[in-house]
Amino acid sequence: MTSALRLDAPDKDGVAVLWIDCPGQKVNTLSTSLVPEFEAMFAALNADPTVRALVIASGKDSGFIAGADIDDLGQVHTAAQATALSRAAQEGFAKLEAMKIPSVAAIHGECLGGGLELALACRARVATEHRKTKLATPEVMLGLLPGAGGTVRLPKLIGLTAALDMMLTGKNIRAEKARKLGLVDVTVPANALMDTAKRVARDLAAGKRIKEKKKTPLGQEVQELLLERNALGRRVVLHEARKKVLKQTKGLMPAPLRILDVVAKGTFEAEAAGFGELLMTPQSAGLRHLFHAITALKKDNGPGTEGITVQPAERVGILGAGLMGAGVGTVLADQGVRVRLKDRDHAAIGRGLDYARKVFAKAKKRKVYGQAGYDERMARFSGGTDYSGFGLCDIVVEAVFEDLALKQQMVADIERVTKVGGIFASNTSSLPIAEIAAHSAHPERVIGMHFFSPVEKMPLVEIIVTDQTAPAVTAATVALARKMGKHVIVVKDCAGFYTTRALVPYMTEAIFLATEGVALDQIDEAAMAIGFPVGPITLMDEVGIDVGVKVMKVMKHYYGERMQFPPDVSQALVDEGRLGRKASLGFYAYKDGKSTTEKGKKVVDVSVYKHLPQGGQVKGGDRAEMGERMVLGLCNEAALCLQEGILRDAYAGDLGAVMGIGFPPFEGGPFKYMDRIGLAAVVERLHRLEQKHGKRFRPCTLLVEMGRANGRFYA
Repeated sequence: MTSALRLDAPDKDGVAVLWIDCPGQKVNTLSTSLVPEFEAMFAALNADPTVRALVIASGKDSGFIAGADIDDLGQVHTAAQATALSRAAQEGFAKLEAMKIPSVAAIHGECLGGGLELALACRARVATEHRKTKLATPEVMLGLLPGAGGTVRLPKLIGLTAALDMMLTGKNIRAEKARKLGLVDVTVPANALMDTAKRVARDLAAGKRIKEKKKTPLGQEVQELLLERNALGRRVVLHEARKKVLKQTKGLMPAPLRILDVVAKGTFEAEAAGFGELLMTPQSAGLRHLFHAITALKKDNGPGTEGITVQPAERVGILGAGLMGAGVGTVLADQGVRVRLKDRDHAAIGRGLDYARKVFAKAKKRKVYGQAGYDERMARFSGGTDYSGFGLCDIVVEAVFEDLALKQQMVADIERVTKVGGIFASNTSSLPIAEIAAHSAHPERVIGMHFFSPVEKMPLVEIIVTDQTAPAVTAATVALARKMGKHVIVVKDCAGFYTTRALVPYMTEAIFLATEGVALDQIDEAAMAIGFPVGPITLMDEVGIDVGVKVMKVMKHYYGERMQFPPDVSQALVDEGRLGRKASLGFYAYKDGKSTTEKGKKVVDVSVYKHLPQGGQVKGGDRAEMGERMVLGLCNEAALCLQEGILRDAYAGDLGAVMGIGFPPFEGGPFKYMDRIGLAAVVERLHRLEQKHGKRFRPCTLLVEMGRANGRFYA
């Protein structure tokens, strides 16, 4: 087997270069098999008198080290084994840290997880200023903690507060910020990386300082003294961090709390034990499953697309410059695509451009790019009230409100003005794509491209293909979504596709509970107790009650016999102008578009109860039972989508539910969740709910058959 490590002999100054280049992989990852190789290499270098310093660099153009090999973790079955795995990695990096010669990490691209922990064990770190260079400790996003010495070394290097921020959020740190934090010592242009790293290594070998120590401002010095350099201050920092974590996670995620415990102890032993315990938690299993789903779906371009190559779209037209259309355009322009907006008047176009300006201004403020980058992105936009410029577009994204006749008319209009082969992608959230294409001259070029709001933040795009959609059209649309940096699921056409269909039982069950007299805020609390980021009542206010009404009418038209819908109270809300946050009038109280709160909790607008059957006689409910009603309805519909072939596989169902509609990520998605409970138990619970509440809980055939056979969605 070809080794992942390659050593360049020392140059005339005694600086050797150790290249990490994992064979057969696009990116470097740290596997358990590499630990003995590293240890042998470090021992040999330490014993070689001709080597005075070492530079560690990546042989990949795409990055330094992307972290540990996740597949290795799937082979561990006990906490003791996981603890031993952590100890082995710690000992390997301890030998790097203890070398007689200085070592320098030369970082370009992603330096994540175990890759950053390796860099922390070096004497110094040099990073490129390239946009792709990012440093992070993302283990918390897998339900874990840094297990190769990171919890010990990182706080010592950059301070407790900054280290906790990195470990508890997993966020990426760009090179310039990393330099200011002290995480890296020098930043350079990419073409100067190796020369600079070798120079730093030579200087360290000669006993020289890398850089002059900056004088810390007095206020910052006092703060560090109070909070970082004494036991009482550290306890205060850890205590406040714990309060924040509990508020954000509701105690449902063990990893952030365990990170705080381990950092408080500050030992490698505590880190290894914490890593071992966390790896065995169901939350880590769910999050790692989600990682595998992401990896698997990167290879899925849709049915019939095998062997098809497409040219990335360079020009995209957008019909509708509202929040959704403007959001799509903003992300496209950020990724180098020229965007042409169309709306009914210039004021609407102006609002769409203002949306982009605000997003780009925030990025400029964060120093993602400078004024030139801002100007370049805005220059990619143009707009008007007619179809001028749309003839040049490779793809046209329609982002108007849910009106079938309007969308059909737009298909006809676009077919008249766009170039041969142009694609029409509808952003509908519920209408069948085949019906939108019903009068099209080229239905093979019509496809669904379902975005989620806000587009610049939501990570998913759902691509919907009909029986007539050409595979090349599917491949081109998937390529555009991926160019936007989105995760993609490709599903078969039907009303509501997958995400809306799965979401509707969850949302309607919330309305059923409300019509039974359960307090609105308690319904939200029941959903969040399961792990949903926001409750269904809040979600309706955020999306817009009027939008929900339109979607529910479509879904009731197609699925009313099977799904069962609650008494229609929504139209009365819309007629009153109660549209949610955007109107400062919804289920909750608002002032100037901002939620009214008391003691940290959102306040229900009690006047809304007059529209509900109980007329304001609200009551409490059993939180666990309410949560079960909402989540199992969603899971049953997800399984039915798989049964009907709307979903191509369970991975797409899990990723779509988590990334698109907020299913608790630590559960891994509805299919992983049902596997954890056991399908026979899921069927039994659904039957019990069916007897009590009606046919909407009748388990689908797939669940019944798999439950009877003790089956699983994942081996």
